[in-house]
Amino acid sequence: MAPAASATTSLPTLTQSGARTALQAAEQYAIDIGVPMSIAIVDAHTHLLSFTRMDGAKITSINTAMDMAYTAAGNRIPTSAYQETPCSGISNTTSGRFTTLGGGVPILSTSGDILGAIGCSTGTSMQDEAAAKAGRDAVLALINSEEDREEKRLAEERQAVLTLWKEKEEEVGCLREELEGMERGSKRIRLDGGRSGSASVTGSLLGRRLSMAGGFAPDTPPEEGEIHPSFIGEVSVGRY
Repeated sequence: MAPAASATTSLPTLTQSGARTALQAAEQYAIDIGVPMSIAIVDAHTHLLSFTRMDGAKITSINTAMDMAYTAAGNRIPTSAYQETPCSGISNTTSGRFTTLGGGVPILSTSGDILGAIGCSTGTSMQDEAAAKAGRDAVLALINSEEDREEKRLAEERQAVLTLWKEKEEEVGCLREELEGMERGSKRIRLDGGRSGSASVTGSLLGRRLSMAGGFAPDTPPEEGEIHPSFIGEVSVGRY
C-alpha cells in the first residue's frame, strides 16, 4: 500500500538577508553602468521583501519594478520571455500587475524551486534585465556558499561520529579480550580444583578397597585420631 500523501508542504523562500544581497548587487550594477534604477525583491509567494529607488530613478519605475518581480516569481520565468507573446488576458486577471517588460528575473534553486524574484526598472529592457541578473547571481552565490558550509559541517559531524565509534569499538574489543581472559582463567581454576578433589576421593576409595581385601588391614584397631594406613587420602578417622 502506497504511503499517504502529506497534507502540507514546506517550500524554501528568500529571506530578508538574501533579498538585501540581491538588491545590493543589482544596485552596484546600476551604479557601474550609470543608470539609477528602482529595484524590487519578492519572496517565493510574490510578497515584497526589499525595495529601493536610487536617486534619479524614474517615478514610474517604482510600480513597474515591483510588477516585474511579481510577474517573474508568479510565472517562474523572466518577464522578457513574454515580449513577443500576447498576454492581455493574464494582465486582466492579475489586476494589471502582470507585465511583459524586460527586467524581471526569477530566482530559482538548483532543484528548480522558486525562491523569489527581482525586478529592475528605469533603463532599457536589456539594462534592467542585466541588473536583475546581477542581483540574482549574487544571492544564488550566497545560497551555494551556505549549502557548501552546511555540507562541510555535516561531513565534519559524520567524521567525528565515526572517529568516536572506532574509539569505542577499540575499547569494547579490549574489554572483550579481558573478559575472555578472565573466563579462561576461571575455567582453569575450576578444572584444577576438580582434579584435586577427584584425587583425594580416589585415594580414599582405593584405601578402603585395599583394606577390605585384607592386604593392609592392621592387627589391632587404631586409637581415635590416628591415621589408619588403610584409608589413604583421608584426613582423620574414628575407631576401626
